[in-house]
Amino acid sequence: VGHLDLECFYCRTLGSPCPMLSLASTVMVIICGSLLLSGCWDYKELENRAIIIGIGIDEIPPATYKGKKMRMYQLLVQVVEPTGAGGNMGGPQNIQGGGKKAYTNLVIKTPSFAEGIEQIVNRSDRIPHLAHLQLIGVGEKLAKNGINELYDFLTRLPQMRRHTEIIVLDGDISRFFTIPSISQPAPALHMSEMAANVQRTLVMPDSNLGTVSKSVQGKIPFILVKASLNKSDEIIMDHAAVFYNFKMAGSLSSDEMQVLSLLRNEIERGFLTFPCYRGKKAGLQLLSGESKIVPFLKKGIPHFTFQVKLETELMEYQCLGASFSEPNAIRKAEKLYSDMMKKRIITIANMLKNKYKTDLFRLTTRIKNYPELYLWLKNDPKTFFEKMVVDVNVDFKIRTIGSSLRTPEREQSD
Repeated sequence: VGHLDLECFYCRTLGSPCPMLSLASTVMVIICGSLLLSGCWDYKELENRAIIIGIGIDEIPPATYKGKKMRMYQLLVQVVEPTGAGGNMGGPQNIQGGGKKAYTNLVIKTPSFAEGIEQIVNRSDRIPHLAHLQLIGVGEKLAKNGINELYDFLTRLPQMRRHTEIIVLDGDISRFFTIPSISQPAPALHMSEMAANVQRTLVMPDSNLGTVSKSVQGKIPFILVKASLNKSDEIIMDHAAVFYNFKMAGSLSSDEMQVLSLLRNEIERGFLTFPCYRGKKAGLQLLSGESKIVPFLKKGIPHFTFQVKLETELMEYQCLGASFSEPNAIRKAEKLYSDMMKKRIITIANMLKNKYKTDLFRLTTRIKNYPELYLWLKNDPKTFFEKMVVDVNVDFKIRTIGSSLRTPEREQSD
């Protein structure tokens, strides 16, 4: 020790660091770091967590609960079973019955969502974990009666993610959460991926908690993807549900939803079809689009001109006599489809505004620079949309026609 003190005193006198103390400090840092990195101090085994990936909720007949008549819900929770995947959660053998299922469905009846989660804890003996929730499926009865209590629960839950998909289920919610999938280990993951795909390809609306919250805060309607089962028990998503004041007010077909997306300037991708003859069609891929509005008040009547620009590529052409070797032929096709698209948009826009009489077009967020129209729409939307006049200008461009300039010859009788 005396030798160490003498050496350090000598080093300090010369103005240089003590090599022995530097070495000791380095060793202590390495030891402490090793202790901190050797493991997770708050680690919890995966088997002790109930990782919830899907929730299905519908309303059932009310019941007297603790002396009061309460709304009652059927709550289905889909929980991942890590040992059920056999080391390959994406493998079809675990989905089609070749092994233990990769998920478990827990179904309860409850007047409270929080109490329902508590019951699940008591039944599963695992801590519920909602941070990985992928899908919330709302039964149609609950959707029509109002999802206000569900929305309140979801937005207050700290673990909830804004990008969790919310869809409406047309039918028994239990069936949707048991339909097998080839690509996904659990039905909730399958439906979540389907919802994301139709939003990208069929011009369906963004259908997640974040979008719903934004619409609710702006006091405007919101739209959710709607799922149903066909005769083969396959899930299809070709409709959307319109919500106003937390209640489902109606449904939109894929064509109606596509037009509405165009008018709301929410155009990403999609597929446009136009009729030829005898059921033959021309199909065009939507590459990009833009929609602007020109609002004005004329003789006390609100007028809106939607200026829609679409860029497309020709993917299929079943019509006779087509040859695109001349630029004039492309211009004729663009003019034809512009006129057809204009007629389609005006027809559907008038139907939507007359049927719902609410701001499906998201005009509230787009006319704040027109105070007279804005205040009228905010204070009396019903009268506003009853009187509203819609006009549309369509600029339709075909950017590519593929490698074939001429449609193959075929007889009229084909």
